[in-house]
Amino acid sequence: MSLNPLLPFLMAGDPSLDALPSLLAEAKALGIPAIELGLPHSDPIADGPVLQAAAQRAIGRGATPMRVLESLAGISDSPDVILFTYLNPLLQIGAGRLRALLAPTPVKALLVVDLPFGEEPAFEADLRTAGYPMVPLLSPTTTLERARQILLERPDPGAGTPFAQRFAYVVARLGVTGTGQGMDLGPVVTRVQQIRTLSDRPLAVGFGLSDAQSLAQVRTLGATPVIGSALVQELAEGQSLRAILSPRMVGDS
Repeated sequence: MSLNPLLPFLMAGDPSLDALPSLLAEAKALGIPAIELGLPHSDPIADGPVLQAAAQRAIGRGATPMRVLESLAGISDSPDVILFTYLNPLLQIGAGRLRALLAPTPVKALLVVDLPFGEEPAFEADLRTAGYPMVPLLSPTTTLERARQILLERPDPGAGTPFAQRFAYVVARLGVTGTGQGMDLGPVVTRVQQIRTLSDRPLAVGFGLSDAQSLAQVRTLGATPVIGSALVQELAEGQSLRAILSPRMVGDS
């Protein structure tokens, strides 16, 4: 199993929906196999201040969930997209309509941060059957027995399917998203080792990672590091995606 070098996060509509196709194409050109794309939401309980501000900018420019999904239609020059969202916008759209909207897009999976495991089984099963599985989300407070159950109920489709549809997301810390220079990765090491005893599916580690050293440490665990807030902030400051991601793709410099 080859290791993905990085799992970046973009907020759809920031800086604009018009910029989204070129950002996705640039990510693919960099060798990024999968990318998280946030649906702007007005009440983002898991997002820190950087992502909240990005969501508000996007909403202010008209990036509704429907417009984001419509803007993804027909895009093929893109990494596999993992739609990072909240449950309420999806329920408002409805499973049937959502399947139709997702069909012409590069979306391969959904990461619904406020969907408690087992809360909407029919909705989740409907989307999984259509080819849009929910990413298992394992927090620091998820017991190993609970993690085992989540991984079984959101199964790994196995080798030969895209990383976006296979991986489990390991939350590195409690709280909201945001950069964490110098954060202690000791608990993450232990956590990844524990989850490895339950499954050999690919793992991604996120929340609080930004500097190249932390990203490299996650890679040494055989996991894919996620970069979100730092990327969104630096894009907002006018840096290019290539300039931001290239130094963080490999190594520890």
